[in-house]
Amino acid sequence: MPASTRGTFRSGLDTFLRYCEQEKGLRGSTLHEYRRIGERLADRPWRPGCTWADRVLDTFGEDDLLHVRSELVNAGRSADTLNHHRRVIRGTFGTHPASPALAWAWMPPKVESEGKLRFYTPEQVERLIAEAYDDEDEAIYTVATEAGARMSEIRALKVSDVDFGVDVIRLEDGYTTHGGFAGNKGRRTRSLPMSANVRRVLWPLCEGKDCDELVFQRRSRPGEPIVVADLYRRFINACKRAGLPRLSFHELRHTFGTQAIRKFKIHEVQRMMGHRHITTTERYLHYAPDADGAAKLTELWGDRGGRDRGAPPSAPAKVIPLRPAA
Repeated sequence: MPASTRGTFRSGLDTFLRYCEQEKGLRGSTLHEYRRIGERLADRPWRPGCTWADRVLDTFGEDDLLHVRSELVNAGRSADTLNHHRRVIRGTFGTHPASPALAWAWMPPKVESEGKLRFYTPEQVERLIAEAYDDEDEAIYTVATEAGARMSEIRALKVSDVDFGVDVIRLEDGYTTHGGFAGNKGRRTRSLPMSANVRRVLWPLCEGKDCDELVFQRRSRPGEPIVVADLYRRFINACKRAGLPRLSFHELRHTFGTQAIRKFKIHEVQRMMGHRHITTTERYLHYAPDADGAAKLTELWGDRGGRDRGAPPSAPAKVIPLRPAA
């Protein structure tokens, strides 16, 4: 999107945000993040009594923008944070050949390897649920771990999305504090089978409600979505009571992914988790069992067990270690 080089940073930023809202139709949560970044940049000091907001765009150089990038890198900010800043910078300054924004390089996201995935085992999930504050929190933990639902999808789940007739749950909307109801991530409706546990915990929360009502509602204000801060506080306390490592609520999705890959094909797990790219799902392949693998390799190379070197010790039970919480 072209930007006027004689306009100020403020005017360029406002034009970019209007474009994102009116033409791109971005989700409210994304717009909120872009506005927050833009305001922080606009408040950066320039000269005595002036900030970037008043500075004319063609007075900026590459060094001005790369200094901001270096600050973010040195502060250990994530690739997503740097790339969000990049989008705001490029939208504000434009991408014409002379734009200093072109110097801001894209930061490749760090792929989570199997050693960095954090999740609870089914046994640990049972301990977590045993310490849930009430039946509603038990249902939320169950939907997160056995259906892979994101927090925004849980907050937006309606009674009509839960089909007990065919044991299917549909995740087609998302609710965020700053964006309201704006579709789920990627705006892709997905459906997946309900486990017996998901069916059991959702039935009491859906029974007797209208189809358009939310399954999970704010305790003090029925009809409104649940409050993330309140839920997260109860979640952390439940983890402590259960003696579990502290995870983020989003990492409960990893529990679903590492278990689903044991029974479903990778493209099925991709669909159930709502991943846009198969590479996102591939990180769970390390947890897929391969019962025939050892036998197939033995068939290829033969068994040289005739040479007596002593029997190997008994193999320990197959337990996937949980990476300690930082």
